[in-house]
Order: sequence, then structure tokens, then C-alpha cells
Amino acid sequence: MTNETVFNMTKQPKNMVVIGAGVIGMELAQAMQRLGTPVTVMGDGKVLPKEDEDMAEIVKEQMIKDGVTFRLDVAEYQKIELTGKILDSGYPEMKMTILEKSNSGPTEISFDALLVAAGRRPNVAGMDLEKAGVEYDTKVGLIVNDKLQTTNSKVYGVGDCCSQYKFTHAADFMARAVIKNALFFGSEKMSKLLIPYATFTSPEIASVGLYAQDIEEKGMEYRIIEKHFKDNDRAICDSSTAGFVRFRIDAKTDTILGASIVGTNAGNMISEITLAMVSGTGLGKLAAVIHPYPTTAEAIRQAGDLYNKTRLTNTVKQILRGVIKIQR
Repeated sequence: MTNETVFNMTKQPKNMVVIGAGVIGMELAQAMQRLGTPVTVMGDGKVLPKEDEDMAEIVKEQMIKDGVTFRLDVAEYQKIELTGKILDSGYPEMKMTILEKSNSGPTEISFDALLVAAGRRPNVAGMDLEKAGVEYDTKVGLIVNDKLQTTNSKVYGVGDCCSQYKFTHAADFMARAVIKNALFFGSEKMSKLLIPYATFTSPEIASVGLYAQDIEEKGMEYRIIEKHFKDNDRAICDSSTAGFVRFRIDAKTDTILGASIVGTNAGNMISEITLAMVSGTGLGKLAAVIHPYPTTAEAIRQAGDLYNKTRLTNTVKQILRGVIKIQR
């Protein structure tokens, strides 16, 4: 099965194997586990590799508590075969043989449902695009410029077939840009779109902007400001204290370069930070945004407070002490 055909199941499998520990694999693995099907996630490295490792580990730890088994050192998937048994689920039993880096010999795993979530390729071949002068790559899809024009300037591309951002909301705003460019002489650019995204596990992970690795590759200096939900009153009341808000800001100013949230409703919370980045609002100014109490979104404002405290240098503190003495 894939992420499209998995929803065609009409019976609950006895055991499921998920190949791939990315977004789709993790989301569906946890969902099936919580519905009562034991799930094993297989891969050859970290879970949610795009996200910060400590944040991804929080999700993994919760999934282990849910009962999900992880085998993340698979070196080779050797074969899959039917055992000849039909299980109570009505599905035929299968057996997979794998080689793991930590084991000298092969390992056999039995299951009756297999979800392949190891990535997707754009479906662009076999369409005679060459006749239209549209260049493409079978791995990355249509070749487009910053205005989303293909090599045939009258043909545009949007969505998964030409973008690394394979999200519904990304395709939506790419389409909006194309409409402006194609019909109204617009100058919209893909590089100007700030696209947040979320992984809908429990807890969720949401991110926007640049990760630490991106910032370092650009040769920029930055610092990190974090606020943990264990210190947030709403999270304490809801018993959802796992996770935190992480801002990556310019080293000398409060300009937000990127941010990530791991925790309950992180996908809803990331939009406030996205708006701040689009409008050029710095982290220090977010401290002045009044939030209802108690809400987990207060952690965003509180992170602004933490940033403002860093501005209290020893010189500023001495001046404040002097002012207080005068006022007394």
C-alpha cells in the first residue's frame, strides 16, 4: 500500500509494517497503532530526518509508548513472500526478509499489511512533454524558474510535480502565483513564498523558515531561543508538557530566521510565527502580543520575553539600579 491506497482498507490488519520513517510513515504508523494494529516502522537512519533531531525524538518516544516498534538500521530489504496463510483479518500473511546493520544474519518479519512510505517521485514521464518543449527530470519533476515557468514559457508548473514542498497549501499558493503571472502580468516568485508545514503525529511538529543547517550553510550567525511547555500553565493543565518552541534568530537582532514547535497543536501555533516573519515582526515585539490565558500559544510570547531579557546587559542593569535608587 501507499499513502493513497491505505485508505481503501476495509478490515483491520493484524500486523503492519511501514517502510519509511518520514512524515507519511510516522503519521500513519501512529494512527494504525492507536487503532489497535501493532506497527513496525523500518528505515535506515533517523525518524523525521528533516526536523531537529531532539524534536523528532520526542515524537518517536511517544510512539514507542503507544506500542510502535522501530527497526531503523535496515541495510537491505531482501525479499517479500506469501506464507500461504489467511489470517482472521481476511488478509494473506506475508513474510519479509531483511538485513540489519546490527545483525550478522537475515531477520524475518511476518505481517498482513505493508505500507511503503519511502518517498514519492513526480509522475511526469510518458506525457510527450518533449514535444511541447518542457524539460523535466524523473526525480525532481518539471524544471521551472522562480516564476514557476517551465522551459516553455507559456507552460507553468505547480504542486508536487515541480516543488520540494509537497503540501496541499504549498500547491494552493503556487497556483495563486501562477494565475497572477500568467493572466495578469504578475511578478510573483516562488522564492518569496514562506511555507510552513506540520507533521500530524501526537505530539505534532511544525516548522517554518530556515533550520540551523540552512543558516550555517549561508554563513550566517544566529542564536536559539526556546520556551518549554513544561513551564506553560495550559500544557500543565492538559498534561501535555512534552515539547517546546524553538526560535532561530539573527545573532545581532531579533529577526526570526526560522522556528520549530513540537507539542500539542503545534500545527495551529506555527501560523503566528509565520505571520511575524512575513510582516517583519521580530521576536522581541512578539513579547508585546497579549495572548489569552491559559493557552499553549503563550509560549510564543514568553519566548519573546526570554529574548528581551538577553538585552539586559550588565551596563543596562547598572543604569536601572541607579534609576531605582534615585526614585526611592
